[in-house]
Amino acid sequence: MKTKEQKICFVMQEHSPGTHMDYVYEMARTLRQEEGLPITLFLEKGSCDKEDSKWCVVQKFSFAPLRILENIVRLLSMRFSGHTTFYVHYSFVSAISAGLITKVFGGTVYYWNCGQPWMYTRGFLTDQYQKLAYRLIDYLVTGVEAVVPGYMETYGLKLEQVKVISNWIDIDSIEKDSNAKQKLHNKYALDSETKILLFLHTLSSRYGAEFLPEILEGLKDRNVHLLVAGDGNLREFLEKTFIEKGLTEKVTMLGYVARDGVKELLSGADVFLMPSEGAGSPHSLIEAMAYELPFVTFDVGGVRESAPPEAALFIYEYGDTKGLTAGIETLLSDAERYKTIQATERDWITRFSKQAITQKFKQLFLQ
Repeated sequence: MKTKEQKICFVMQEHSPGTHMDYVYEMARTLRQEEGLPITLFLEKGSCDKEDSKWCVVQKFSFAPLRILENIVRLLSMRFSGHTTFYVHYSFVSAISAGLITKVFGGTVYYWNCGQPWMYTRGFLTDQYQKLAYRLIDYLVTGVEAVVPGYMETYGLKLEQVKVISNWIDIDSIEKDSNAKQKLHNKYALDSETKILLFLHTLSSRYGAEFLPEILEGLKDRNVHLLVAGDGNLREFLEKTFIEKGLTEKVTMLGYVARDGVKELLSGADVFLMPSEGAGSPHSLIEAMAYELPFVTFDVGGVRESAPPEAALFIYEYGDTKGLTAGIETLLSDAERYKTIQATERDWITRFSKQAITQKFKQLFLQ
């Protein structure tokens, strides 16, 4: 059993206050300030909050060769200052650095990844570089059981090397606004009877953005309006396709939306759309459930594992846009079922609470 005196280096690939990665940053802060673990936060890019400067280290160089060298030197310094546990969130650079350092000087490396990387084509050098990272770490931490076989098969990991800890959300920080829907309708000049559909992700094939025109076309006769929050390489395609299909009055492209805006959208929308082609422990879906927002999604990765059993009716085979459309129709026309899903989400989401996941991380680091 490890003790609290053994220091922990918590590595984040990037963080800027007010972004999506705030929730990972907040976990490091909670483990240190509320649970008393001796954590040092290490940021490869970005910035830490001013009040955390005494226990937060930020890399200085951005030029790749110098950044890699600095990464090794700083993590080596961490090891010499008593950090024996390294938890690395997504970064292959830090996973390799920490892995090499602990192989020589002792210690343990936990590496978080839940992105199903085997689904995407990579160049030979990138592939070998990533495989090296997995060979050097001691444990993979991932979000759902469903993706474990993929990591084991692709990277040669043993089952005992994999720890499952889901993504999380600070339920206590969510403020319920009874006027949220009306405010959102007013903001986008929608009549009170219009139902708001929400897509909240990068506009890329990975997150199923190309399916949005087809889904919305299937709802052409319904009084719905789609808010598309996010940016990416499919934005021009989407704008063009919405025009071609005569759907421009039923959709608003919002571009990038900051965290405060995201909360506003989740509070006021009626149905959440997640047509992704892959998903580990989908934080966006967990967040939608925390706002008691019913959803439709494809059955990929860890979606079914992350969603309550009662929502299974609204999880469809990948690519089944007609199914998603039918699911939206059901949610918008069956008020009792809609309320039931909301109540189910309200109970289910507690397993993803910051408090619950904090204890799992604490057990992981002290084992």
